[in-house]
Amino acid sequence: MKQKNDHIFCTISDNSDITPEVNAGWATFSINIVPNLEVGGDACLGCVDFDKFHINLEKKMEDGVAKETLLHEICHIFLDLCGLGDSIEGSPEKFDVTNEALAVTMTRAMLLFTNLNPKLAKELLNLNE
Repeated sequence: MKQKNDHIFCTISDNSDITPEVNAGWATFSINIVPNLEVGGDACLGCVDFDKFHINLEKKMEDGVAKETLLHEICHIFLDLCGLGDSIEGSPEKFDVTNEALAVTMTRAMLLFTNLNPKLAKELLNLNE
């Protein structure tokens, strides 16, 4: 069973070997742990602010949920980088993409993430065990 200090939020703290940021190649996104996170007046577990280069995460999450949420937000960043995002004004809300094209995009996005952020990737993907 995980100890309290084994929570991903402790692991990515400033006092850790893993810094609280994600290198996306074109920008570095800081990871912020926020109490009572809201987007548009609605409570949420995580969001990416592409204008400020922030990943904001709700503070009150169990470790497993926090890891999944952080990886989810990282996916938004890398999908946006691959042209499947909505951070650029005028981007479509829905994308007509084939399974193969999406698989190639996700593969490249995950490889880019893991190559640029090897320590964080090992932690989020449970490769340390």
